[in-house]
Amino acid sequence: MSIRRRRLLLAGAAVAGGSLLARCTRASAARADGAGPAGLLEVCTPWTSGAEANGLLALLADFKGRAPDVTFTEGSAAVDAGAALERRLAAGDPPDSFHCRGGEELAAQVADGRLECLDALFAEQGWEDVLPPALLPRLRVRGGYYAVPAGVRRANLLWSSPAVLDEAGADPAPRSVTELLAGLRRVAAAGLLPLAVGGLQGVAQWLETLLLAALGPQAWTALWQPGADWSGPRVAGALHDLAAVLALAGEVDAGEDWAEATRLVGTDRAGYQLTGDWAEGALRETLGLRPSTGYRWAVAPGTDGVFQCRVDAFTLPRGARHRRAALAWLAECGSLDGQLALNGARGAVPARTGLPESARALFGPYPRWSLEQWDGGRPLDSLAHGGLLGAGRRAAVDEALKAFLAHRDPARLGTDLAGGA
Repeated sequence: MSIRRRRLLLAGAAVAGGSLLARCTRASAARADGAGPAGLLEVCTPWTSGAEANGLLALLADFKGRAPDVTFTEGSAAVDAGAALERRLAAGDPPDSFHCRGGEELAAQVADGRLECLDALFAEQGWEDVLPPALLPRLRVRGGYYAVPAGVRRANLLWSSPAVLDEAGADPAPRSVTELLAGLRRVAAAGLLPLAVGGLQGVAQWLETLLLAALGPQAWTALWQPGADWSGPRVAGALHDLAAVLALAGEVDAGEDWAEATRLVGTDRAGYQLTGDWAEGALRETLGLRPSTGYRWAVAPGTDGVFQCRVDAFTLPRGARHRRAALAWLAECGSLDGQLALNGARGAVPARTGLPESARALFGPYPRWSLEQWDGGRPLDSLAHGGLLGAGRRAAVDEALKAFLAHRDPARLGTDLAGGA
């Protein structure tokens, strides 16, 4: 669904989301007092379908209270948020704002001189006081802020089918990789598919999760720095675990995605899946399942206390044609009302911490659990879903994993990753 189509649906979205918006802490009408920006606003985002599109509709409806005279237009990169956006930025024809995941992805844009620094906006809005301190470095480049987080998606989650695991006597929340492997083997012994893997991205997520479980957050982060040592015994052990886990997944199709793997778990055709919290929307809304009875979730084994995530942030490109509207958009993305609207509709977590209890009540069982984890957890980049690596290094990891799916040799995978990642 394009941003232009969302604009046509905005009035309906405002009515449908009325109960949510009415409970937000500030009234939209109060924010519209005084002169505000007017005219067009072009925002490029990959949120084109499903729960993400619903969240964007709710965010845009709330934004109407902040900037009622702004009209949204469709960015040419709204569907292809990679190549098309890159062509526009390189040609000096930027949208007014675009989606970014922070980290290395953000640093590359700043290095090319494409973004405005947002330090003044951060100070004006007081965001340093309401965002987790460990998140702030992912929004900074060379000491300045260049992206505003609207919400976060958690990656290190293990989803499971109660029917399959109960039949096999397997644990839905294994605390270690050893316990996970035991659960997978129990499901296999019961004649059922132990694990659904969502293509190459799913393999990449298993790689990062098993390395994180073996190394811990600090050593895991260091591993992805240029010149890091990939020859240690803990790295080798994690790569052997990857081979063991994937051996229990049957044939992995590199071209599939997380949605097909989620469907296998949700229809009781597979026991486990490792993927982000976007799976919850598919299980609950698309498949009509109920939390706990229809699906379960747990922190990925060995990663308790770590909130590995994708940050959904927005930027201000240099040369944006509608700068005032873009600044109002960024203020909305970082606001309490905006984050409650967006993330309440899509089942994700606001980037802001310390939410009042009245705001937490807007969320369902999984997001409320995730909010508690976010408040006390350690934010960490994700290889598969976040801004951990730039495009070139991530492509090298993907090539190594494609080869691994064919040869299944952990030692060769380690050599390939050391050379490329």
